[in-house]
Amino acid sequence: MSTVWTINFDQIVEVLDSGIRRADIFMGIGLNAAANNPPISHVLSQAGPGIKLVKDELSEEEKVHVSHEFAKWIRANGFRELTETFSIFLLRIYDVIYHVHLIYGDGTKIMPVARFERLGIADQIDQLQKFIPIPGERIEILKSLNQARNCYAHRRGVVGANDIEEASGSFDLKWLRLTYELEEPDGTVLPEAEMFGRLLPKGGTVRMRIEIDRQIFSAGEELVVGKDELKHICLCVHIIGQGIAAETTKFALALGAKAIAPTDKPPPKAISHNDP
Repeated sequence: MSTVWTINFDQIVEVLDSGIRRADIFMGIGLNAAANNPPISHVLSQAGPGIKLVKDELSEEEKVHVSHEFAKWIRANGFRELTETFSIFLLRIYDVIYHVHLIYGDGTKIMPVARFERLGIADQIDQLQKFIPIPGERIEILKSLNQARNCYAHRRGVVGANDIEEASGSFDLKWLRLTYELEEPDGTVLPEAEMFGRLLPKGGTVRMRIEIDRQIFSAGEELVVGKDELKHICLCVHIIGQGIAAETTKFALALGAKAIAPTDKPPPKAISHNDP
């Protein structure tokens, strides 16, 4: 009796998207709280062991410093959430590739799933490239996001020698950015900043492009990324994940897996119960 395997790519992508939503929402709450004026109380609890590790009252200078460090801590955890969830997503993707290869492949040995799980993101991507195409610029983006996470984790967000690219002498944080433009019937092209609030008697065509954006940091500089850029980075991770899932689907179908009609799925929650 044969065994039937069902691959639900919606569930696999939802693992990634739930982590992206967590990062987006929690960074939003945290960075908005860090910017709140007057500052939110820093006192953890008025009860407790009776030994104070932090004084109850802070000077204005100390409040500014605490808010700055809190914002840094929020960004660090946002990058951690994005990169670690992406690694979990890649593991689920590789699990599909492994079993499809096991069932339909040519019998050659490939890396066990348990060993893949122990790899870092860069090595996971290198392994996946043996089976599915991943554009080079997207690999560079993922590696730069992971390096930002390492900078926060190991150097408290201060760019160090380990973050610097030898060719450029700087750390280039990269991400995909959606940009819009409008073309009028006479061929005039309006950039995104000039599109809105403009009267178009003859109409026009709105176009969307995906471009690579970046922020460049020198050694010793603090890794500060704005809220607008963080929103684009969250969407960037989603776009890259969708592309990898699509290529994995092609891989499975090419080897002999059968496509079945997609099932209806409930709308995703703001924070999923299945968050890793």
